[in-house]
Amino acid sequence: MISYETYKILHIFMIMMTLSAMGAVITEGRWIPRTSFKIVIGITSFLILVGGMGLLARLGFKHGEGFPVWVYVKILTWLVLNISLIILFRSQKKNTKILFTWIAFAAVFIAVYTAVTKL
Repeated sequence: MISYETYKILHIFMIMMTLSAMGAVITEGRWIPRTSFKIVIGITSFLILVGGMGLLARLGFKHGEGFPVWVYVKILTWLVLNISLIILFRSQKKNTKILFTWIAFAAVFIAVYTAVTKL
């Protein structure tokens, strides 16, 4: 059985990796068009979800129970983060990339705030 701390480390580390990748996309690094980079981003995004669901399981939430509002906010944030990443990869305009990076960072801030305060 995987411990609460392990899921927490996985979740936070993968969030940091994904946000760092967003920074790399904005700076238009030469490795961005590579398919392997996009696959790694997809894997980190999936591991954010796995870590978060593992944390919920370790907090005692059972299958079929209703979730509190902060969990739905975090799931919505995960969707916003992934949509922002897709737009960043496809956009050619610098202003669009900056806008969606700020949207993703704001969503992450809201998710952290709601998770810490358990709203």
